[in-house]
Amino acid sequence: MSSTVLAEKGGYGQLKSEALEVGLFTGVINIDNFGSEWVAGISGTFHASEDFFLQYNYLQTDVGLSSFERSQGTYFSGSDRRFVHYDLLVGYNVFQAEVYPRPGVANISSLYLVGGVGETRVGDEEAFTLTYGIGYNVALWREVILRVDYRNHVYDSSLVRGNEKSTQNTQFSVGINYLF
Repeated sequence: MSSTVLAEKGGYGQLKSEALEVGLFTGVINIDNFGSEWVAGISGTFHASEDFFLQYNYLQTDVGLSSFERSQGTYFSGSDRRFVHYDLLVGYNVFQAEVYPRPGVANISSLYLVGGVGETRVGDEEAFTLTYGIGYNVALWREVILRVDYRNHVYDSSLVRGNEKSTQNTQFSVGINYLF
């Protein structure tokens, strides 16, 4: 959601580039073998150009009982129930447009794709994670941006069943970012 504007100042134009966003998000993540949980996180985005950006995300939640625990008894406790994920993603704005919420007002919006790598921690396990997804954002005001994201976090885990298998953890979230 990078924009470069020309601001009038004493008859001369001054170029201003807004390249950094920070924000908060919340949503639901479906954690393989554990079910769905509310998640909260923070994000930071650097707009390298009008089309490409880098994004860092950190999220966490506490997991409920796993499918194994429901049938065999409690296996995890305390901090082992904390699910933590962080990633660094490269994004590409596929479609950029303007939304007209009322006559005479145009808000910038974009549909984007992201992909990258990170790490997921749950139980006593840390795993290299591939993340990919799609998102949509729209400027509510000049500096305030509403984001809606879908992400899939893929990593190998042997936490519940003992044998390593690939897990896919889908996330749907909504966030508010501030553009600097």
